[in-house]
Amino acid sequence: MKAWRSVRRVVETLLDLLYPPHLYCICCGNLIDATRTYHLCDHCMAHIRWDTAPLQQLEKPVAETAEPQCMVQDADAANGGGYASAEKRKSAVGAADFFDADSGIPEMQKLRCVQYGLYERTLIFSLKYNGKKYIARDLAQIMADRLALAGLAFDLIVPVPMFLAKQQQRGFNHAALMGQHLGKLVGKPCYAKALLRTEHTLPMRGLSPTERKLNVKGKFALNRKYAGALKGKRILLLDDFYTTGSTAEACFAQLCEASPSAVYFLAFAAK
Repeated sequence: MKAWRSVRRVVETLLDLLYPPHLYCICCGNLIDATRTYHLCDHCMAHIRWDTAPLQQLEKPVAETAEPQCMVQDADAANGGGYASAEKRKSAVGAADFFDADSGIPEMQKLRCVQYGLYERTLIFSLKYNGKKYIARDLAQIMADRLALAGLAFDLIVPVPMFLAKQQQRGFNHAALMGQHLGKLVGKPCYAKALLRTEHTLPMRGLSPTERKLNVKGKFALNRKYAGALKGKRILLLDDFYTTGSTAEACFAQLCEASPSAVYFLAFAAK
């Protein structure tokens, strides 16, 4: 297994030298120059639905009969230029206003970078299923600019974990990869092993809200080795997609066992 991973890394490096990723749009594959924001062509930049809404409270996973909840308000259609001017548009975000009655920890609040759609899904799927790991760097840059735009302060990053067997099969955890790049960009530690996925879960696509909730119930655990590092800290929980909130809530419940001061959830895309 280790030998195969070494060979794969060598092959990936050679392919990057032959076909430098920055010469192609990470969404559609069209030729671009190195000056393009997030390595996206003008067409894809204009069609990705960027979000600029403020931090919002995470809804509890919805019931079977309820309509899926939107993560945040629709993005301004006129904002087709990403977050290049994020620093000029910062808005302060204070302490959380919502509290978990059981843990005494502020309820998790959420933020998304883009609204889920064809272009946004293409970016994540290219990373997850086509092995284009270099895309994680650009997604992390988008996340960093989104956080700057929201003015969100946090102490550390915890990506949503994958089941170990599935991660070994894929070769990487895409959320952890984005989290590690994001950590370098914002100067915060990323604890990729702070949460554990203890059992295999079914793919969420096609499952109802109730099935999603049952699918992740009892499948996550806090890694006690990191409990001390998380205590009293403002945690940024990170994942690629957000739909009903089942995964985010399951992870939040486990993070609360470490007694953090706050937990925020950042998704690249959400409906």
